[in-house]
Amino acid sequence: MTAEPVTTPPRREWRITGIVFFVVLTLIVLYATAMIIRPFISAILLAAILVTLTFPWYRRVRTRMKGRSNAAAIVMLILITLILIIPAVVVSLLLIQQANNVVEHLQSGQTQQLLKRIDIPAYVTWIKRFVPQFDPQSVSPERLILPVVRQIPGWVARNGAAVVGSVAAAVIGFALVLLASFFFYVEGEAILEELKVLSPLPERYDEEFATKFKDVIDATFRGQVMTSLAQGLATGIGLTIARVPGGLFWGAVAAILSLLPMVGSAVVWIPAAIYLYIDASMGNRGYGAAIFLTIWGLLVVSTIDNVVRPWAMRGKAQLPAIPLLFAVLGGLQAFGFIGLVIGPLVFSLLMTIIGIYKRSFRGQRGGDRRAAVPVEASPP
Repeated sequence: MTAEPVTTPPRREWRITGIVFFVVLTLIVLYATAMIIRPFISAILLAAILVTLTFPWYRRVRTRMKGRSNAAAIVMLILITLILIIPAVVVSLLLIQQANNVVEHLQSGQTQQLLKRIDIPAYVTWIKRFVPQFDPQSVSPERLILPVVRQIPGWVARNGAAVVGSVAAAVIGFALVLLASFFFYVEGEAILEELKVLSPLPERYDEEFATKFKDVIDATFRGQVMTSLAQGLATGIGLTIARVPGGLFWGAVAAILSLLPMVGSAVVWIPAAIYLYIDASMGNRGYGAAIFLTIWGLLVVSTIDNVVRPWAMRGKAQLPAIPLLFAVLGGLQAFGFIGLVIGPLVFSLLMTIIGIYKRSFRGQRGGDRRAAVPVEASPP
């Protein structure tokens, strides 16, 4: 009778020291990776947002090009460049022209005479009773505005190199965004599949996070941009009808300011209306333009976001108004301009995490408690 061979249990591949070493090595590599990509994080995030918004179009182009991913990505980058660069160049040239007109108007003798006739110091002399060192002439429009206007040509000459450097940096940044976008177009679907493999979460929660990510980016970006463009357009139309100098320029400024919370286009049209009232009080024009701009600003510019934003964000994930305000403000402070999207995205992902926890863990605990309660036998 032969003895059966003794089988030894398989040796564990991972020991506790190996796991600790692997975790430490992973943290070091992740930290080094974060430090390497930190200067380019804005370009990478912008590219991710851009690709998320335009990926359905990329799929259509790829289908028309018989599945050639690289060629489809190049076509998308060309289209994006044309859509963004050409209008930006045209608008920039128009803004420069309008800015020159505004400066020339402010430097004209008529405007200087108007500023001299605005006697604000006469209305604030009472402040000297409480603050003896206060000089009423310090708030004179002639003293506040004219020196700034006279220094504009000198400022442009002194900071010309810095302006050119900023333009060059913007061009390089845009090129980095295009490179990152190309990578995300070609490898985006593979990256998502890899993340699903690496994620320890159930597949349905991975899908929920991916859907929330796309919905929040799409809703926040489209809602904010469309609202800002609408307010800028409405402001520019109102200023042009009221014959405010540089109406197109100030409309573009209003569109940019509308992107910033707690600022908005009112910073543009309210001073313009005040200027029209002052000009009318001097007898240079009637009060019709000032009254029109006031009504236009209150009824059209200030309320147009209530129409455009719901239309732009329809069917998408939205945050309540107050959390959205804190998300945007905190995102701007933490991440800069791109925080307009990152802030709401983080808050929405937090709400998703809370929802998953309530459904998966609190629900299980509730189910365990219900299971532990004895069920009385029903009477025969």
